[in-house]
Amino acid sequence: MAFALGLHLRWKWPIVVFAAIGSNVPDLDGLPMLFDMQRFESWHRVVGHNIFAIIISSCLLVWTQHQFRWIHWLGQAIGRWLPQLNSASGSEKLSPALSSAPIPWSLLLLVAIGVQLIHLPCDMVVSGGNGLSHWEVYPFWPLNDRGFVYPMIPWGDVGPTIIMMLGVIGMAKWPAATRNLALTTLGVLLLYLFFRKTMFNGI
Repeated sequence: MAFALGLHLRWKWPIVVFAAIGSNVPDLDGLPMLFDMQRFESWHRVVGHNIFAIIISSCLLVWTQHQFRWIHWLGQAIGRWLPQLNSASGSEKLSPALSSAPIPWSLLLLVAIGVQLIHLPCDMVVSGGNGLSHWEVYPFWPLNDRGFVYPMIPWGDVGPTIIMMLGVIGMAKWPAATRNLALTTLGVLLLYLFFRKTMFNGI
């Protein structure tokens, strides 16, 4: 979505990294799996997958980025570990000079909230299959205990991953067409969703 909206054209790679990291924040409620599967079953898609957690975590992401500029630090660290990235031609290097201007906090907040809100329906449509039960999302917890799920693709379906990886490979191969390729990738992904639901009935 960050590429499709053209955010990279003004703010380069840091805004895309921020969107990618932010989009995975709701899944932090799955960490109890490392210690207690019963707690994982009761917490996952509940504690982190609601609008209140999204707003709080988005504010924390924006505050920490403005205070510590951790995205830029991460880019510089990767540039030191993989110096060949900084020797690449073009304008997408991990050079600190490229990203010296801070991204406005208002834009960061919109991105953080937006990508996490997108996370919820994505989880709702990928559910069940192969003998697994459907895993509901609780967007209004703790004020409302109603869960939502609309299974279109079963767990383990590799189609969306293949589509998105082909899109990323295309963007790396033809950087000038990044925005168009991102839009095309999203379009193909949506078509696959409806095709999978219609032709295979989500099985």
